[in-house]
Amino acid sequence: MTMINTHKAYLALQQAGVADKQAEVMVEIFAEMQQENSLTKIDLSQAMEGVVRMQHATNNRIDSVVRMQHATNNRIDNLEQRFDHFEKDVTGQFQTIYKHFEKIDERFEKIDERFEKIDERFEKIDQRFEKIDQKFEKLDIRLGAMDQRMDQNFTALKKDSQWLKGILMAIVCTMIPATAKYMFMS
Repeated sequence: MTMINTHKAYLALQQAGVADKQAEVMVEIFAEMQQENSLTKIDLSQAMEGVVRMQHATNNRIDSVVRMQHATNNRIDNLEQRFDHFEKDVTGQFQTIYKHFEKIDERFEKIDERFEKIDERFEKIDQRFEKIDQKFEKLDIRLGAMDQRMDQNFTALKKDSQWLKGILMAIVCTMIPATAKYMFMS
């Protein structure tokens, strides 16, 4: 019977909000009081003082745990703030990098446009060189024909100069006697 009453008292103390160890101590004290029936008010007050001390100690521990929880929460909040700040910095740096890449892309596009214009100019120059090459080919053909004519004319000129040489020799030969005759007769 005492066992059932002890268990009921323990459950009642727990439901009242008393900690497990305190409830055990209180039930033990009351059980001893019932068994001995000789406990006095002084014994009860001493037992209650022990319970009160244990309750104060438990409350102090709970307070320190609550303080530690608040400190931990503060640290977590500080870490979150630092992480948010770090994340903003990284995001800002990436945005700056993206802007630099956009500028570089724009510059490459301008360079590509310039190269396209240069390519167009080279194509025009190539077309002009093709026309010049065609003109040079025509000139080469003309010069080849002119060389052939000049060779023919030079050959004819050689023949003509030999013929003129012969005529001039004949004239000289006829002039020498006439000059000699004129010099001696006069």
